[in-house]
Amino acid sequence: MRTNGFQRPFNSMQIGTWVLLPVLLIQFLLFATPVLPLAASIPCTISVVICGASTAYFTFWCCKIDPIDERLRCHLARQHQENDGANDTDISCSNGDVQANDDTKFCWICGIDVHESSMHCKFCNKCVVNFDHHCHWLNTCVGATNYNHFFLAVGATLSMVIVRGGVLAGLVISFFVQYTQVINGGESGGPAIDRFDDWFGANNGLVVALVNAIFLSVDIVCFVLLLQLFSFHVRLRHEGITTYTYIVRAGQKKREKMKNKMELHHRRIAAMRKAEREGKLIRKWRLSAAGCRYVGEIACLPCDPLKLDEISGSQDIQQSNSDGMDTEENGIQMDNRNVRSHDSFEDVVSRDEKKDFDEKKIIDLIDDGHQEIEYHHDIKVPPSALQVAMDIRMKIKHQEEQHDIIENSPSGSEEMKVQFLSTP
Repeated sequence: MRTNGFQRPFNSMQIGTWVLLPVLLIQFLLFATPVLPLAASIPCTISVVICGASTAYFTFWCCKIDPIDERLRCHLARQHQENDGANDTDISCSNGDVQANDDTKFCWICGIDVHESSMHCKFCNKCVVNFDHHCHWLNTCVGATNYNHFFLAVGATLSMVIVRGGVLAGLVISFFVQYTQVINGGESGGPAIDRFDDWFGANNGLVVALVNAIFLSVDIVCFVLLLQLFSFHVRLRHEGITTYTYIVRAGQKKREKMKNKMELHHRRIAAMRKAEREGKLIRKWRLSAAGCRYVGEIACLPCDPLKLDEISGSQDIQQSNSDGMDTEENGIQMDNRNVRSHDSFEDVVSRDEKKDFDEKKIIDLIDDGHQEIEYHHDIKVPPSALQVAMDIRMKIKHQEEQHDIIENSPSGSEEMKVQFLSTP
C-alpha cells in the first residue's frame, strides 16, 4: 500500500516532472533574463520564479498528503498496534473525521466499511475519500484531502508557462526580425541582436535565440496540455463532481448512445424489408443511404425517413397535448360562465344527467372508432388524448360511486343490483 507520492517505486512520468521544472527555471535564468531589457528583466524574472516556487510548493504538499479513507487509516493503525501488543485504549484516530452517522459502503478489497464517496485505487491499493483520479505525474491519488493542492499546482504551473512563453516569444520574435533585416542587407544590427551577442561575452546571439526558440516550443506544448487540464477541472468544480464521476457518466452516455444506435439499426433493417415488400424502392434507397457509416449519418441525415418520422411523431404529440390543454381550459371557462348563483335541485339533477349522457356518448363514439365527437351544442371537436383520459376517468369514478351505493343498500334490492350490472 502506497502512503504518498514520495514512496518508492517512482515512475518515469514523476521523475520527468522533477527534471522538467528545474530545467525550465534554469533555462529562463540563463538564456532569457540576461538578454531582456533591464526594465523588463527584473519583473519578468521575479514572476517566473514566484510561479515556479508556487508550483513546487503545491506539488510537494499534494504528494506529501495521504488521501486515505479515515476509517481505513484507523483500521490499519488498530491492526498495527494489535500486532505490537498495544492496549486498545491507546488507539486513536488522527483527526477525528470519522462519524458514526456517515454513509458507508463495504470495500471487498480492504475488507472494511469506508465512506460512501471512497473508491479503491488499484495503483495505491487503498480507498481514497472523494476519489478524483490517480495522477501518474505526481504518482499519488488525488482525493478530498489533497485535491485543492493539486488544483493550485496545475494553476501555478500554467501561470509559469504563460509568463515564460510570453517572454520567450517576445525575445525570439524581436531577434529574428532584426536578424532578417541584417541578412537582407539592411541595418547593421539592433538592440535585440546586441543583447543576444553580449550574452556572457559569447558574441553568438543566434545560438541563444535558437535555445530560446526550442524552449518556446516546449512551453507551447505544455500550455496546450495544462490549459486543457485546468479548464477541465474548473468545469468539474463548477458541476461539483470528480474526474471519476465524470468518466463513469461519460461511459454511461456512450453505452446509451450505442444502444440507441443499435436500436436504430434494427429499425432501419425492418423498415427496409417492409419497403421492399411493399415495392417502395425509393424509400428503401433513402433508408439504405442514411444508414451508411460516416457519410450517410452526415450527408443523408436530413432525408432519413426514420428521422423524419420521429420528428413528425413528436410534433403530433406536442400538437395533441396543446389541443388537449386548450380544450380543458375552454371547458373550464365555459363552466365558469354558465354557473349561476342559485340552482334548484331539479336544475342540478338535470345538469348531472346531461353530463353523464354526454360522457357516455363520448365513450361510445370512441369505442366505435369515430374520429369526431358531436356535442349537444353541435360543435365538432377532435378528441385529444388528455380529454379522452379525463372522460374515461370520470366515467369509471361515477360507476364506482354507484357500485358502492348499491353494495351498501339492503339485501332485498336485488332488482337495483341487476339493473346496475346490466348497465354498460
